[in-house]
Amino acid sequence: MKPVFCGNFEYDARQSEIERMFNKYGKVDRVDMKSGFAFIYMDNERDAEDAIRALHDSEFGRQRRRLCVEWAKQVDGTMRRREESRRSPTNLKPAKTLFVINFDPMNTRVRDLEHHFEPYGKLVRVHIRKNFAFVQYETQEEATKALECTNMSKVLDRVISVEYAARENGDPPIRRARRRSPPLRGGYYGGGRGSPDYGRRGSPVYERYRSRSPPTRYRSKSPDYGPYTGTR
Repeated sequence: MKPVFCGNFEYDARQSEIERMFNKYGKVDRVDMKSGFAFIYMDNERDAEDAIRALHDSEFGRQRRRLCVEWAKQVDGTMRRREESRRSPTNLKPAKTLFVINFDPMNTRVRDLEHHFEPYGKLVRVHIRKNFAFVQYETQEEATKALECTNMSKVLDRVISVEYAARENGDPPIRRARRRSPPLRGGYYGGGRGSPDYGRRGSPVYERYRSRSPPTRYRSKSPDYGPYTGTR
């Protein structure tokens, strides 16, 4: 069933608080918690509609923020791949490195993930990058065991999603910069390089770059000598 979007609460809100709030209107299958918003999957569509009517624009949290509660507008590619991974966590090629998402990026530390994944094998490294992490084991068999045991488990009150990393070492592919023509006077457009932000639809740097056009270069017109007569 399509999830319910709940947004505008504090970043330190707990998953259990959101789940308890929606449980008043029906059984909650799971809560996909983010920073400041969440996707709630309920068993019954009518219960979800009741929750939307009751909770939208209601106050929540210490700051008494007004919630935005509505049907999720669309299930984008990332959410769809994540849902497919939840149903079949081994749909990627087995690897020694696991890709971990949906933990609390503000409070989760490397030691928290080490403690969570250590029971399943010898860890080579655990590396957190903003709101996702890589957990590397010494053998692929250990990684497979950990994936089967930890996918959809809880770390600091968050249900995490675990799958095989697309690259064995966990590093993303190197993006080669496009060759550019020499900069116009005044430098390149767009300013400095920004960090990726998975919670927004587009990068503001990209939008700013796209909205501008390079200065038009004017050329002086050729003089009009009149019609050619063949003689001077």
